Amino acid sequence: MRHIKLLLPLLFLLMSSPSIAQNADSANHCLKLAQQDYQAGDYQKAAQNYISLLRHYPGYVLAVYNTACCYSLLNNKAEAVKWLESAVDLGYYDFDRDQDMNNIRSTRQYKKTLARVQKLIAELKAKTEKPVIGLPQDFDPAKTYGLLVALHGYGSDPNNIVQALAGVPQQMGYIVLAPYGPDAAGKDGFSWGERDTAEQKVLAAIKTAQAKYKIDPSRIILMGFSQGATTSYYIGTKNAALFKGIIPMAGMYDSSLDQFLPRSRENNLKVYIMFGELEPEAMIKANLEAIRSFIMSGITASFNVYARLGHAFPPNQEFELQRAIEWVEK
Repeated sequence: MRHIKLLLPLLFLLMSSPSIAQNADSANHCLKLAQQDYQAGDYQKAAQNYISLLRHYPGYVLAVYNTACCYSLLNNKAEAVKWLESAVDLGYYDFDRDQDMNNIRSTRQYKKTLARVQKLIAELKAKTEKPVIGLPQDFDPAKTYGLLVALHGYGSDPNNIVQALAGVPQQMGYIVLAPYGPDAAGKDGFSWGERDTAEQKVLAAIKTAQAKYKIDPSRIILMGFSQGATTSYYIGTKNAALFKGIIPMAGMYDSSLDQFLPRSRENNLKVYIMFGELEPEAMIKANLEAIRSFIMSGITASFNVYARLGHAFPPNQEFELQRAIEWVEK
């Protein structure tokens, strides 16, 4: 079955790149053409447009992988395997279920690449099984603490978001719990992947933390940045009884989550949305719909827009993080 492999994470590269003014329009044009060509079955043109996209953003793993798919569909086995190996080198491992690979599955090099990936996945699983924990400086195992669950963005890892929080939650009496996303996204980055898989990973990490530390069940907050924020919308509203509140920062709300809002209201879930005014229009619109849905459902929610901010943590982030946590606590 034909399908378009969406390159949504490119959006975040465009927002954070220092050469955004020069590259964004050209990259988006290449992406649009590549997806149109792929859908139309013109895989040769699609491959060339993905390669053109890589001239603007070298090493962009999903464009590399989609190029491999196009050459496989063209039955150009040598090029398909070459691009697939490059995608694996960049950290893309989830390809064996993709029907686009059917033309090269029987090749010796594909089987060799798959065996290498299976070994890498085993190593990755061992590395990412345990979440990153941030304890207060004066941590006392006899005391009870709140728990702030922090979900990293696409292509990032838990260490990055714990560092970005700058110790603010710990100073406010919280243990920080930062799980790894379940999927690889680049050689050293991770993604939250399928929502249900992400939910299972996060809930299991919370359960483990509750068994290891004395956690106040009335002080569990879920926070996320970028894809982590999008994931926090889903996990937080679906499991509203578990959380005092959620703090999505630069995420995307999906209206399909409206089904969970009655339980969010019943459990007094609080939602503190943080967003930059320079985010793409579609993302701003989605979050405006989110705040509307929350308010119409009787959920206490706050929408905070930061001037001249793109896809990033807000300026004066320590103050803003403290304010967000305090708002949820009240």
